[in-house]
This record gives sequence, C-alpha cells and structure tokens, in this order.
Amino acid sequence: MRATTVLVAITALCAGCEYLGGWAPAASVTRTDVDRDRPCAWLPDEVAQTRLRRSAVGDKVRRLLVPALQSAELDAWLLVERASQRDPMFDSLGLTDPGDKAALFVNAGSALPRAFGFGSSPATLAQLTASGLFERVQPLSPASVQDVLAEFRPGRIGIDYSGRVALADGIATGTRQFAAWLVGREYAGTFRSAETAAVTFRAGHTPDEIDLARQAARCAVEIADRALDGGAIEAGRTTGAELSWRILHDIHAARLDTSAPPHVSAIKLDDHAHLNWPWLGPNTDTVIATGDLVHLDFDVRYAGVASTLQRTAYVLKRWESSVPADLHRASETLGQVRAGLAPMFRPGVTGATIANDAAQWVKQNRVAVELVAHPIGSIAVDVGTLAQSDHPIGPYDPAGALTERPLQDQDLQALGFRVTVGLDNGQSLTLSASDDGVVGFGGLDFLAPPVGILVVPRA
Repeated sequence: MRATTVLVAITALCAGCEYLGGWAPAASVTRTDVDRDRPCAWLPDEVAQTRLRRSAVGDKVRRLLVPALQSAELDAWLLVERASQRDPMFDSLGLTDPGDKAALFVNAGSALPRAFGFGSSPATLAQLTASGLFERVQPLSPASVQDVLAEFRPGRIGIDYSGRVALADGIATGTRQFAAWLVGREYAGTFRSAETAAVTFRAGHTPDEIDLARQAARCAVEIADRALDGGAIEAGRTTGAELSWRILHDIHAARLDTSAPPHVSAIKLDDHAHLNWPWLGPNTDTVIATGDLVHLDFDVRYAGVASTLQRTAYVLKRWESSVPADLHRASETLGQVRAGLAPMFRPGVTGATIANDAAQWVKQNRVAVELVAHPIGSIAVDVGTLAQSDHPIGPYDPAGALTERPLQDQDLQALGFRVTVGLDNGQSLTLSASDDGVVGFGGLDFLAPPVGILVVPRA
C-alpha cells in the first residue's frame, strides 16, 4: 500500500465530517501557488490560529478551572513567573512571552472563576490584556495583589511546586519567596501545592481543544505521507538526518510548532545487532536503502494543542511489489495489539489498571509488548494518566502520581507501545507505534486512522 494513499482515504471517508473535512480558508484570504504546494495548506494562517488558541484557552478556563480548584481543595491559584524562571502553566494558557507576571484565579463560589492578571512592563500588561482571560490587569506589585486577596480572603492558595510532576513545578525557591512577598505575611502561610489542580486542569479538554487536536493529527499524517513518498526518499542516497530535516521543514512550512527535531530511524533488517529498539538511533547519517524499514516519530502543535505520530514504512526492493511475508505478519500484529489495547482506555480506569489489564492481554495472546501510553495536551507529553508497563518507580518519578489517576471522558491519550515479532530469518524485530485518541466509554477513539507498515514506493 502506498504511503500517500492514507491521506486520500482520510479525505474520502471524512468529506462530510464537520472538522476533518470542514476547514476551508476564509473567503478574504487569497491562496497562492506556494500556499497550495505547502503541506496542510487548508489550515488557517497564523493570525487565525492565534484567535483559535485564545478562544480555546478562554473556554477551557471558564469550564475547567473552578473544578480544578475544587479537586485540589483550593480557594485560589497564584501563578508567578519571572523572566529567568518560567512556569509551564503560563504556556498552557497561551501566555508564552517572557516577562515578570502573575495570574490569580479565585473560586468565588460560582461556576466561573474570578481572574486577575499582573505584569511588570507595558509589553507584559498588553499580553495579559490581549489574552482576554482577566477581568482586571494591573501592574505587578504587592499592593495590587494584596488588594485582590483582601476582596476574596482565600484560605488556601495554590502555587506551582511539586516534587513529582515537572509540569506542576514552575516555582523555584527564589520565585516562591517573591510570591510570598507579593501576597504578604497574612497569605504566605496559606500556600499549598497546586499539583492536583495543575494535573486536573491540564489533563481536561474541551470540545474546542479536541477539534484542534483532530486538525493537528490530520496535518501530521499529511506531513508523514509527504516524507514517505517515493520522491522524498531516494534509496541509496537519502539519510535519516536528511529526512528528519525535510519533515522539520514541512512542519514549519505548515505554520506549526514542534517540541524537538523529528526522529527518523533507518532499520537495516540484515543488521541483526540493531533490530531491537532503539535500533541504530534516530537522525544518523545512515543511508536509507532498499529493503530497509524507515520509522518516523515526531509531534506537531497547532493553535496550542499537540499531536504525536509514529509511522513505519518498508522501502521496496527493485523486484518487490509489496512487503515481505514476515513483515506483513508483523504489520498484522501491530493492528492486533492496537485493537486489543484501545478498548482499555475508558473513563474511570486508572493507568495502573490499564497496565495490569494489558499485561494479562499480552500473556493470553502470547505477544511481547511494552506499553508506553501517555497523555497529550498543550505539549506532546503532558500530564494526565500514565499507562506504562511495570518499571521501578522512584520518589520523584511522575508515574508515582499519574498511574493512579483515573481517566476522564474526553482525555487525550497517545496509545504508544513497542512489540517484538519474529522474522523468517530467525531474528526478532522490535516495532514501535503510537496513535493519538480521545478517551470515551467505548475506549480510545483515534484522531487519525491507524495504519500498519506502509510502503515507500520505488522512485
């Protein structure tokens, strides 16, 4: 099957879908030939993406912030960021520009939070105002912060420190002292860890965010298809590093962000010493040749929502028209494992339970599988529910906090796993797969149609 046929299938199946097929450029925007040639030309431009992100973040704050405070038994949540000490929560709120700032969210007893922003410079104040999140934006000072606290008198104020969850740990010792100075002695003693609030808020997703995730997943598939097209890989000349650069170029051309350079691994099936993950390693100068497997692993972020993707493809030899029989069986095993694990991701089920159920399923089906599922959100590996095969958990391992979290309806999860299969030559091969989906009562609903081993056609 040609790699490029995957996108065609998506488009054909979803021509009437509201989101996968529904995006069209605004009538006032003129698309040039260059626009049509770039990947994901159907995505709106950067200005429209900024509006989409602000709208999605505002909706999330209105829907999910008060429940997050309630889950952590907090009356207020104080985010503090200095130019030299960034808090990941600000990035999740779309406030990515550096600068000393603070945000105070208060549970005043209604469904909507009361929100106040504080900035140290005109540029920071302008950014906070433009976000539309705050009912009042003021200069950053103890007086302005304490005036708001005096109005609501919160008994427990959450701040972002955590020994286990890095994305809930945005406040260093000096910044904590700065926060105590801002709130004054009366309220500094009410500080509590906002870890539970941060996990609850970041892991929850609104319909707007899920729609953006579907768009990001669709674009990631299109970029992967372009990379695996016969014209992109010239067998005997193209290296893994060169293909990684091409994918990165396409991500930027599509006006998307990524957390790291795409990982491209060339798996030499006759190199018996490197058939197990992580193979030879990604992005090397190893030349991709006929008879190789090419593995792609990258993420994209569109309008503040991330999507991850892995794809494996076989480079046909001159006399071949399809993958060899043993790789065909391996591809079927990928589908079998995915179909067996996806129904386990249901609301109310913890990551530890999923890992245990997966281990039982693996034993019953006699396959060698390592589960590496993780949440996705505003970044490719966010906080939420971790479902991973057993491994030692140290005191600062986030798995200690996140494997016991029950999945919630509409959580975004990447179903990642590695499966080891036998080849006809007697060797074993490890394949890696990951597909994003939305948690529901029927299991994981994939954002893009999963595939097995694709084919890189002859140039």
